[in-house]
Amino acid sequence: MMRLTFILSLIILSLSYTSAQTLDDALRLSIHNYNSTARFAGVSGAFSPLGADISIASINPAGIAEFRKSEITATINSFNTENSADLLDSQEGLVTSFSQSKVGLGNIAAVFHYDPPAFNTRTFNLAIGYNQIANYNETIEYGGTTSGTILQRFLEQAEGRTLNELGDFEAGLAFDAMAIFDPEEDGTYLSDFITLAERVEKSEVIERTGSLNEVFISIGSNIKNKFSWGATLGFPFASFSESKRYSETDPNDAVEFFDDIGFNQNLSTSGVGFNLKLGLIYKVTPRLRLGAAIHTKSFFLLTDEFDTDISYSFTEDGVGQNFTAESPTSEFEYQISGPWRALAGLGYLYSFGDIKGFVSGEIEYVKYNSASFNLTENSTDPLDQFFEDDLNDDVDFFFGSAVNIRAGTELAYKMVRARLGVALPSSPFSDPTIIEVSPSYSAGLGYRANRYYVDAAYTVRSFGTNYSPYRLIDRDTEPFIDIDNNRSIITLTLGYKL
Repeated sequence: MMRLTFILSLIILSLSYTSAQTLDDALRLSIHNYNSTARFAGVSGAFSPLGADISIASINPAGIAEFRKSEITATINSFNTENSADLLDSQEGLVTSFSQSKVGLGNIAAVFHYDPPAFNTRTFNLAIGYNQIANYNETIEYGGTTSGTILQRFLEQAEGRTLNELGDFEAGLAFDAMAIFDPEEDGTYLSDFITLAERVEKSEVIERTGSLNEVFISIGSNIKNKFSWGATLGFPFASFSESKRYSETDPNDAVEFFDDIGFNQNLSTSGVGFNLKLGLIYKVTPRLRLGAAIHTKSFFLLTDEFDTDISYSFTEDGVGQNFTAESPTSEFEYQISGPWRALAGLGYLYSFGDIKGFVSGEIEYVKYNSASFNLTENSTDPLDQFFEDDLNDDVDFFFGSAVNIRAGTELAYKMVRARLGVALPSSPFSDPTIIEVSPSYSAGLGYRANRYYVDAAYTVRSFGTNYSPYRLIDRDTEPFIDIDNNRSIITLTLGYKL
């Protein structure tokens, strides 16, 4: 789990959450799990030295030059995500699992092939379309009985402050809902919890929806059937929503007066950006191919909408009391630039009688710590500048560079295709223990006629991470949840050659 410095913890606790930017925002826009065509998915995306698949526009645009006919294509993805969550140190020792399925558009695009009259130039192609880069849909649930309470966070935020300084999103709401109080009116706040270590039941439901997609326009040209180049101008657009429903209850009367508290958070992020990708493919021999590409940073203009609410119940003198408080909706515009990345690949085409195919591998280098926040483009608030500097310092400290490896093969017999692939991702963090990444595997089948083709693929991915529902100055007293994420993806692509 990310361990923020003591000073940063104080800064985070003191902010009144007029904005909700975190390292998760940069990470969400930086990790790409391309969900485009089924042929691409079937070989785990190891396509950079090959081309002639529309998904390559978002990877190595030189592959656009390898098309010999114009074509259109469309892809549907079906995602099944299962999250297993374990609240550590819980008396019950329960592991809660939740599965959900979503169907969405993975790709729709067209390539327009042109044979130039120039002798040395074999193709000059144009591609336009849409590729899905990442999918965020998932639900996480957990529950159990552990020591501690979210009220400790509100007390830490409120300590030494007047009522007007408590803010509108956490400590201020807790005071309005009677969850914390200042009996002496001296800035020393209390709660119904005496030691703040009493054991109460905790539970939370986190629902996330949205995706990162890219509209692109690409050009590519093949010279002497030996060298191909390409360029893609990408316009990524993001849509993300997160709803957190956290609660604590006290069915065993561990805390006098206290019955339950609920803290709800709603975040919605949307925005657009742009980037440039440049790529090359070189045919060492007619069968052996080398590919390389570089992606500039993606520059995003984003808008966050954020609100919270608290409900608190207690019983005094046998009479139950319930109070609620709601925050205003905070809207904040800011900018994020994602990391730059580079790819290199090697592919080989083989044939054994009627059996033909290829084997391909590639390495992707991603400099995650080159991402950065800009919170002050439309703000003169010194706190926004202060928070921006700390966020960018954390990007430098917590993020690192990653090397991702992908390999795949396709076997063709007449009009039938069979595919296998594996991807070996690396952690985006400088400390690899923060998130546990595992290999992903894929398999696919395809049918290719003269004018049309149908491809299908199945991909499985998994990773492990952990999470805390609230942050404290002493991170060791927070509740921690281990999360295992398993995702399976069915991809179906239909294509037609014009």
